[in-house]
Amino acid sequence: MSHGASDRSSVAGQLEQPAGPVLAVRDLRVAFRTPLGLAQVVNGISYDVEPGKTLAIVGESGSGKSVGTLALLGLLPSGVANVDGSAVFAGRELIGLSEDQLRPIRGAGIGMVFQDPMTSLNPVLTVGRQIVEAIRAQGTASKGAARARAGELLAEVGIPDPASRLDAYPHQLSGGMRQRVMIAIALAGGPKVLIADEATTALDVTVQAQILELIQRLQEEHGTGVVWITHDLGVVAGIADHVLVMYAGRCVEEGNVDELFDRPVHPYTRGLLGAMPLVDDPRPARDRDPLATMPGLPPDPVALPPGCAFYPRCPVRADTRCADEVPPLVSVAGSGDAHRAATFYAPEGA
Repeated sequence: MSHGASDRSSVAGQLEQPAGPVLAVRDLRVAFRTPLGLAQVVNGISYDVEPGKTLAIVGESGSGKSVGTLALLGLLPSGVANVDGSAVFAGRELIGLSEDQLRPIRGAGIGMVFQDPMTSLNPVLTVGRQIVEAIRAQGTASKGAARARAGELLAEVGIPDPASRLDAYPHQLSGGMRQRVMIAIALAGGPKVLIADEATTALDVTVQAQILELIQRLQEEHGTGVVWITHDLGVVAGIADHVLVMYAGRCVEEGNVDELFDRPVHPYTRGLLGAMPLVDDPRPARDRDPLATMPGLPPDPVALPPGCAFYPRCPVRADTRCADEVPPLVSVAGSGDAHRAATFYAPEGA
């Protein structure tokens, strides 16, 4: 990029990618200090993000999927959150870095798109100014050069007439356009990893499809590794290469997207898939099978059960083993290490 060449080149040198995963997370744990005790929100998750590939992290609200990614960038309150484990990006350990050490990695190394652009964008600043700020934070570009680059980014994310849109305020744009602005800001530093946290949840299905197509195109053009955080398995089926299913802060199943959808093993994963309506079901609505439901609620993270956290809601539990022991995440028979699940009761044939 033309803006901030000297400063950005030094940052790029720091972020030079080694062979292998662009981001490797191992045994990540996050706990929040509360008046009632430690809330164990993330409990030992591990995953890799490959260049040009999409990892989807799925689960119910409160499963820890967003908190785990915020922890990587030091975006959790330091006086409240305890973060342990390892997250290696560009050969550098992120966990434990100071605010000053993380600043050049945010944006220039890892970009983030949040769920609701109306709460993420500043309502009293034009979108152009907000993109310019993101660009200038990565280097020494002049205002003029940064504004020119901001227009290029708006064009890149598919906003028509980008030159005039630079002077628009967030409330003057549609929801889809605001989300595109958020993506432009996330791309301003040329990140190697893009984290999209429920980035299409508040959009209608048409705009959602456009945003998904945009991110896939940008990913193909730049080789960006994407972490897609969502509860929407329909989206996951269309964009993900690898899927990690979380429940109560733990990974309960992970695998190649086709393998996991075709042969789900964990009762929680099967429940999530069973709750998905089949859009191509030719039968009238009255003749279709009822969608699966899971009674009960996720456990309190301050008082997690000693065994499997899903035990109280599990439809296949047969004895007290699950109540006393946490099932390890092990390879599913016949899958090598490409598909793993944490359950003592895999269905026959799995």
